[in-house]
Amino acid sequence: MKIRHSRLGSRCLLIAALLLPALSLAQAPPAAPQPNPAAPLYQSTGEQYRIYEFPGTGEPIPYRLYVPETWTAEQHLPVLITLRAGNSINNNHRDGNDLVTQAREHGYIVISPLGYRGYAQPYYGSRYPVIRPNGPSTPAAGWSEEDDARAEQDVLYVLGLVAAEYGADTSRVFIHGQNPSGSAAMHFIAKYPDTFKAAVISSGPIVTDDYPFANIAGKVAVFVLHGDKDTNNPIAASEAMANTLRDNGVETEYLVVPGGEHLNAYLLVADRIYDFLDGH
Repeated sequence: MKIRHSRLGSRCLLIAALLLPALSLAQAPPAAPQPNPAAPLYQSTGEQYRIYEFPGTGEPIPYRLYVPETWTAEQHLPVLITLRAGNSINNNHRDGNDLVTQAREHGYIVISPLGYRGYAQPYYGSRYPVIRPNGPSTPAAGWSEEDDARAEQDVLYVLGLVAAEYGADTSRVFIHGQNPSGSAAMHFIAKYPDTFKAAVISSGPIVTDDYPFANIAGKVAVFVLHGDKDTNNPIAASEAMANTLRDNGVETEYLVVPGGEHLNAYLLVADRIYDFLDGH
């Protein structure tokens, strides 16, 4: 099992304060949630279904969490956030999901936030359209501006909660997204390049005309993958996005997944994904 150790210093203590500016609502955001050492699942390992109260609203918001069973308090594991693309946080933790099962072998904590609401087409605050066969998508269609802003904040809140509870290595936080959540992952790394070390984008080619490449060039690496049997989004658009990232100084790896369909391509190459993340 590959597990890296690092000194957290003040990073873990300050992570909530660093992430709070994400919420762009009219009033100052409330204090970020903190882990509760008296909670029944505090520092539990394995697959978990968790709930926390969203600051300012008190609503119970669920998230899925996987922590390797061998974790101890002396270990500071890297974190992979895998954003949902469907309506359920359980999709990314279904049986046979190698992105989760291989986290055990590679020594990663895996988080799946809801994104505040379980609506379809979650963009988590992103405004980058996904390129589709019939034209670009409309980001966050059907979402209110407030719900979409809170979806972004939900991801950061959950990251802060988990990082503090498990003493995670906050210098090695990664994010994965597919289709609309691929757009979201590109949004997160551009807005928070000091928080995320790398992103994995599965079948999520975006319109890059207004993308701030300078924010991530030399700081955040990107792994773009697309199944050759994927008919939902054009594979040529993913290749073009990878080339554009490289042309703008972003460390980029591009992979065509043989036999990969829209929903399973990234699962077929989970080992390659962790090889990529292990290198960053």
